[in-house]
Amino acid sequence: MNEVLNQWMPLVNSLLSRLSIHPNEQDECRQAALLRLWKSIEEGKVMTVTFARIRAKGAMLDYLATRNRTLAGEVAVETLPELPRQQTFSFPYLLAQLEEELSVKEFAMIEALLHGTEDTLGYSAARLRSLKSELKRKVQAILL
Repeated sequence: MNEVLNQWMPLVNSLLSRLSIHPNEQDECRQAALLRLWKSIEEGKVMTVTFARIRAKGAMLDYLATRNRTLAGEVAVETLPELPRQQTFSFPYLLAQLEEELSVKEFAMIEALLHGTEDTLGYSAARLRSLKSELKRKVQAILL
């Protein structure tokens, strides 16, 4: 079986360079490609160059995608130690700040949103979405 896999090694190595796989990940990708080719041989597949290239490239890309999903799912620190902590404000203070800087109509909309009574304001669903979007931008500009 080793001899059969060794004949596909140049193809696998060329795929590694064509895909620009980082040197730290080349061994794992090479192993994934050889494993996929070995499984294909064991299943009795006809090993043409095109078939082997597709299987090896697919195995490498599958490995990298799985690795990226794993890295993305790992727990990350929310605040870095070297960053200064942001000042925190109480909710009543933030509301007072918004009341001061927004119009009466906009602040009434915020109060309705907080109480879940925005449907009673008499706006259509589309207009309500538009107002929420505008209000969100204004609140972010004020608070951030």
